[in-house]
Order: sequence, then C-alpha cells, then structure tokens
Amino acid sequence: MKRLLFLPLFMLVGGTISIGMSGCGDRSKKTGTPKADSTQMDSFAVKDTAVTDKFPPLPINYDQTKVLKNLYVIDRAGVVLRQGADESAPTLGKYPYGTKLDVIAEEGEWIAVMDRIQRDYKGPNGETNDVTQWEKVYVAKAKLGNQDKITISPKDLNIIVSQTVNGKESYYEKGHPLDKYLFVELIDEQTFLTARNTARNYLIKDTLSYTKNGNVLELPLTNGKTLTFTDKEIDNESEARYSYMGHYDFLNAYAVAGNYWESADVRLFDRKDGHLIVECGDYPFFSADKKYLMTLHADPYESTGDLQLFHVKQGKVTPMISVSFKQWMPSWKEELLFWGKDGHIYAAANHVNGYWGEDGSLSERSQFIRIKLLKY
Repeated sequence: MKRLLFLPLFMLVGGTISIGMSGCGDRSKKTGTPKADSTQMDSFAVKDTAVTDKFPPLPINYDQTKVLKNLYVIDRAGVVLRQGADESAPTLGKYPYGTKLDVIAEEGEWIAVMDRIQRDYKGPNGETNDVTQWEKVYVAKAKLGNQDKITISPKDLNIIVSQTVNGKESYYEKGHPLDKYLFVELIDEQTFLTARNTARNYLIKDTLSYTKNGNVLELPLTNGKTLTFTDKEIDNESEARYSYMGHYDFLNAYAVAGNYWESADVRLFDRKDGHLIVECGDYPFFSADKKYLMTLHADPYESTGDLQLFHVKQGKVTPMISVSFKQWMPSWKEELLFWGKDGHIYAAANHVNGYWGEDGSLSERSQFIRIKLLKY
C-alpha cells in the first residue's frame, strides 16, 4: 500500500491548517512549535485575522470544479501556497520540488490549484474542532512548469532513506547523504552506451528446458531429487506465481522468479541439492569478474530506488550493503541496468516525481547514473 504523506501544519486564525496533496514529494507531517509567550501568540493571531479578512478561505465543490491541466513545481526550493493571489496573503504551507498540481485557474502571475485543506479551530470553551474541505489556493506561476523539467540533480544522487550494512539497519525519514560505501554520479548518454557495450550477462536463458506442468514448476537436481514450486493463484496475501529464468554455470545455480501479493523476488538455488544461495529483490547482475552481485529496483509503493550488493566467493553469496535512494528510481528495462567491465554499476533513471508520465504510464525519458563501489 502506498504510504500517506502530509505537509507541515501552520498557525492561522487562532488555529491550525494542513494540506493534503495529490502530487508526489516529501510531505512528512510535522507539528508547529507553540510560542511560550501567550502575549506574542495573541498578537500574532490578531494580525493574522486582519489579513484573513482580506483573503478569506475559498472552499470549492470538488465534483463541479474542472481541472484545466497539471503543472509541476520546478523550483528546487519548492513553492509557497497562499490563501489568495497576493504575496501578502496568508501562507498555507509549501509544495516541494516535483509536486504535481491540479490547475483550476490562471490569474496573472498566479496559478490557482485545488487541494484539501484541514482547519482546526478552538471553540469558546477551548475545545478543538476540525474541518477538511477542498479549497482554491494559489502558487506563483513562475515556479511551475511541465513534468519534463523535473530532473535528477547531482545533490539528489546520494540521498538515502535507509541502509543496511553488515546486518545493521538505519532509517532516515528526512533523507541522509550516503558519504561512504558508494560514489554516485550523473553521466552523459554516450558514456552510458559505450559502457553498455562492455556489459556481460552470465544468465543462460534455457527457459524452454523446464516448463510448467499446469501450476507446478519442477527443476531436477543432480542428487536425484527435484526442486518443486507450486503456484497459488488466489487473490489474497498467499498469492504466489513462479517462473524459471535460466541458470548460472559458474555458480551451478537455477534462477527462479517469484511474484507475490505485493512483492516479487528472484532466488538462486543450488543445482546439486536445491539449497537457497541468495534471495534478490530483482533481476541479479554479476560484475565482470563475478566477485559481486547487485540488484537495482524501482519500488512503486515507497517511490525509492533500491540497491542491493552482495559479495560472491567460492559459491557463497554474502550481503554487503543495501540502500534505498530517496530522489531517484531506476529504469524498469533490464537492458538499461548493467555492470560495466570497468567495475561500475550503470543505470538509466528518473527523478521520483518524474518517473510516471502524464498519462500515468512509466516515463520513456531518462538520465544516466554511474555507481562506483568504494572500499570499506
């Protein structure tokens, strides 16, 4: 299930407001810190009330409001949304870079968009009431543009939300720069294509050798036994479908893809006794010297680019590091992900807020990334 994201809360008219947006971006919920001095708070409320009288909230009927088009926040600093088409209008929050907005009107240098606004008011006896409604809010036109303006910047490349090293997991809700283990950089398309000519895929795709018998996949083992996978074609958490991908001679391993209720994996099994060698989050790529294995996966639920790295030695595959990149997701095309002969990982990728096209399909455009393993 997709995670729900929210913008910060801000003080207004003696209460608070929050916004729920349909676009993408980092909208982790935060609560404003109340001022300790009640006199300062009252002064702020009186001044704010006067401004609100000039720029009152603008509720709209969702079903009767036409969306003219979608625009995106193209200013990397984000854009403030206001309660009126004026710099002096109350601020309601800030849309981050890449947020998709539903445009309902254009008024000079301002764009009117629709969004859900939650307002919490204090009653006469101190009780709190809240109302959430669709409203017309305003953002500066100069800070918006088309989706093709949403790109990965060098500063985006190494920001992660989680990492696992030697079994130790770390999470960073707001993002954290990865300053060791890996060096990530943007490259041009020609450099990418040149490196792709050196890539090797060690998977022998003999998929016709072992086909399913109904919903059962059987793979023979050299010890005389059989490795069996049975599909569970049911519409719940127990759903599972398996397919044979091929084998790796140098590992003496079968590769089996599994698709489940809300996940998928690729597992490598020993062809002699059937033991599990490694479970990968996606298609496995081996380095040219066969000493490393990596998978690079676009997580559509968390909107992250997930990289797994393993060390390969004497038939054993050992986890090294896994990270989830916050700002970009790799291509879904197998041919646009590879391990170059130079020892670098290469990937076509898009900014997380430009990963899906205007029509909801996966975007065909991409930038190009190179990842170098650092010693540790």
